[in-house]
Amino acid sequence: MLGLRWSVLHMGDALRGSILLFALTLCGACHATGAAERAFRPDQVLVLGTLHGGHLQSTGYGLPQLKELLRSLDPDVVLCEIPPDRFDQAWGEFVRDGEVREERVVLYPEFTQVLFPLALERGFEIVPCSAWTREMADARRKALAEWAQTRPQETREVNEAQARADERLEAAGLSDTPGGVHDARYDEIVAEGMEPYERLFSEDLGPGGWTQINLDHAALVNAALDERAGLGLHVLVIFGAWHKYRLRQLLAERDDIELIDLETALARWGPQD
Repeated sequence: MLGLRWSVLHMGDALRGSILLFALTLCGACHATGAAERAFRPDQVLVLGTLHGGHLQSTGYGLPQLKELLRSLDPDVVLCEIPPDRFDQAWGEFVRDGEVREERVVLYPEFTQVLFPLALERGFEIVPCSAWTREMADARRKALAEWAQTRPQETREVNEAQARADERLEAAGLSDTPGGVHDARYDEIVAEGMEPYERLFSEDLGPGGWTQINLDHAALVNAALDERAGLGLHVLVIFGAWHKYRLRQLLAERDDIELIDLETALARWGPQD
């Protein structure tokens, strides 16, 4: 170090100035990099499962309970199971008339009767992230109806597995409360119930199959997260509860977010004493 100092002091003014300028630039770059790293805050992400029309009959996880839950969570942004090409019309109808008539979105009371009113009340952002299209849904419906006749044994296996999953969820008390729907056992039972459907039909259904549709949902969710990376936001990903286990698996592949559960989100995001 002493030798370096002596060399700098005894070299020409121009060269010495160049070296000092380089050193200052390097220090500035290091400082800026350090500041950027310190400023990055991973978004906290919760995948919240809903019951779609089931909220209208549920006594423990109905629309009132869902509304109270969302108020408690008070997210910064919600990424939800609404197709991007349907959102503007649905939101415009709600803001203008207080009622959603858009044919796809109106099927989801968790959005039309809970999410949209709370977004106006609380001011959080809604980002539509569903990959479903009408053509995809129509093609799936037609294929499943045909396979009930041409592939009866496989259809029976698929239907029985899903019915058995519903029965197990109800028997375990996991299907009618927010805590139950977000219990790890719920995801395990659903994954088992969907295994025959995914194994037997997913490849033939293509974009509308269980494998690909969840990948496409996750791609839209990931794109929205990419746009908001490092801001330290509280992000809700709201999809039908049977999608929850697969979305959590796919989002767990990211290393720039903190994927949390419902209990953690309520502790962190809710009102603090």
